[in-house]
Amino acid sequence: MELSKEHFFIIAFALLVLANKPIASQAKETNLLDYTVVSVKNDIQSENITIHCYSTEDNLGTLTLSYGANYTWHFNINVGRSTKFWCDFKTTHGSGNYGVYTPKLHVRCDYQCNWLIRANGPCLVQSNYYGQLWCQNWKSVPSLQNLSPKSPE
Repeated sequence: MELSKEHFFIIAFALLVLANKPIASQAKETNLLDYTVVSVKNDIQSENITIHCYSTEDNLGTLTLSYGANYTWHFNINVGRSTKFWCDFKTTHGSGNYGVYTPKLHVRCDYQCNWLIRANGPCLVQSNYYGQLWCQNWKSVPSLQNLSPKSPE
């Protein structure tokens, strides 16, 4: 039995489609109706931290978190899949502005992005990497001059 060119291309196309289909355990369809949750936890003992979180569409305001306290919010990713949230963090150890949810971070934390604010900087608990921490250093640290005791005058 001879295979016509038309049948050959149909079979080749079907095999190509099947070869590129991910295994069910690896596939996870992104549904725009699914909530994404971001949580920020103060993990610096004996210290209150100040956070201000926002996106281009929402300003979540400024608040103070005591040690062990969480601030959590949820949102839907926009149709263009370009939703981004940032937070300004201020501690006695350092401060800075960090993206707490971006399309690039989605690969690390999927629909649940949990942040631990630590003395050395913010750390993302990477749910897609077995909970491994992805930490960043503070962008601004207090100068040694401000930390040294003042001499009596």
